[in-house]
Amino acid sequence: MLNVQEKLSYGLGDFASAFTWASLSLYLMYFYTDVFGISPALVGTLFLVTRLWDAVTDPAVGLLADRTRTRFGRLRPYLLFFSLPLGAMLALTFTTPALSENGRIIYAFVTYITLMGLYTLVNIPYSALPVSMTTDNDERRQLTNYRMLLSYIAFVVISYATLPLVGWLGDGDEQRGFALTYALYGAITFAVFLLTFKGVRERYVEGDSASNPLESLAHIARARPFWIMFATSILIFTLMLMPDSAAIYFFKYYLGKESSVSLFLAMGYASMVAGVIFNQLVMRRFCKRRVMIGANLAYGVALASFFMAADLGAAFYFAAFMAAKFINGIIAPTMWAMVGDIADYVEYQSGRRATGTTSAVTFSHKFGMSIGGLVTGVLFSIYGYTPNTEQSETVLVLIKSMMSVLPAVGALGVAALMLIYPLGDRRMAEIRTAKPTAA
Repeated sequence: MLNVQEKLSYGLGDFASAFTWASLSLYLMYFYTDVFGISPALVGTLFLVTRLWDAVTDPAVGLLADRTRTRFGRLRPYLLFFSLPLGAMLALTFTTPALSENGRIIYAFVTYITLMGLYTLVNIPYSALPVSMTTDNDERRQLTNYRMLLSYIAFVVISYATLPLVGWLGDGDEQRGFALTYALYGAITFAVFLLTFKGVRERYVEGDSASNPLESLAHIARARPFWIMFATSILIFTLMLMPDSAAIYFFKYYLGKESSVSLFLAMGYASMVAGVIFNQLVMRRFCKRRVMIGANLAYGVALASFFMAADLGAAFYFAAFMAAKFINGIIAPTMWAMVGDIADYVEYQSGRRATGTTSAVTFSHKFGMSIGGLVTGVLFSIYGYTPNTEQSETVLVLIKSMMSVLPAVGALGVAALMLIYPLGDRRMAEIRTAKPTAA
C-alpha cells in the first residue's frame, strides 16, 4: 500500500514538470513572436523540427529506461541527474541574447531543442513510475490523480504569476522580465524534482525486457490500442489545448485587456483542479473509455459556446472557459490512466515488460503540441498577423476561433476515436490477471 506521503511525492514531479510544460503551452509562442522577435511561421517550423527529433529521443529514452539498473532504481536516477540541466535550459530558452536576427534564430533552435531533449530524459521515466511503484490499478489511478492535481495547481500559479512577475522583475523590459522569471522557475523545477526523487520508491523493477530495441518497438507497433491513444493524444495536444496559447493573443488584441489574461487563465486552471478532484468520483463509477467519450462531447460543446460568449461580456466568456477547463480536468487524468493500461496490454500480448517504451506515448503529446504551434504560426502568417500592432478583422476572428471552434472539432474527434478503443475496464481486469507479472 502506498501512503499519502509517497503519492504526494510522486505528484510533485508533475508540479515540477509543469514549469516547463505550462510555459510552453501558455507563453512560448507569445514570447517568440512578441518579445524575442521571430515570425510566427518560423516559430511553427521550430516546433515541428523539434518534434521530428523527439521521434528519435522519446522511444530511445523509453528503451533506455527499460534497461537501466542502478542502486537508485530504474527510473528515479533520471530525475536526479537531469532535473538540474532541465531547469537551467528552461531559463536559457526564455532569455533573449544580444545577437543578430540570424543569431537569435539559431539560439532559439538550439535552446528549445535542447530543452525538449532534457524534458524527455526526465518526464518519460517519471511517467513510467506508477507501473514500478505499484501493481494495484486503484493505486495507479490515485497516483494519476495526485499527478494531475498538483500539475494543474502549478498551472494556476504559473498562469497567474508569470506576466506580473515579468512586469515586476523587468520593470517595463519584457525581455529582461522573462529571463529573470524563468531563472526562478528553473530553480523551482530542480528543487521540486529532488523531492520526488527522495519521496518515491520503485518496488517492481524486475521483468523480462525485450532483448533488443527493435523487438521492443515491434511489440508496441503491434498494439492497436497504442495507435488509437497516439491519435487521441495528437488531437488533444494539437487542437483541444489551443486556447491555452491563444488566450494571451485573445486578451491583448481581441479584447484589448492584456492585464486580465492572468486572472482568466488562473481561474480556468483552478476549475481544472476541481475537475481533477471530481474525476476521482467519476472513475470509481464509470469505465475510463465511457468517461472519455462523454467528457469530450461536453468539452466540445463548452468550447463551441465560447465563440458566442466572447462578444457577450466577461461573465460569459469566463464561464465558458471555466466550464471547458473543468471538463478538461476530468479528461486529463483519465487519459494518463489509459496509458498505464496500454503498458499492461503490451506485457500481456508480448510476455515482456516494456513500461518505459510504452511511456514514449508521451511523444504524441509533444508532437501534437508542435503541430498546434505550426498550425497557429502558419495561420497567423497567412492571415497577416503582425505583433504589437492593431490586428485586422480576419486575424481577430481567427484568434477567437482558436479559443473555441478549432479545439471543439478536436474534442469531437477524440470522442469518435474512443468509440473504437478496445480496452474497457472489464477487459483490463482480465488482462491484469493473465499477464506474466500478475501478482
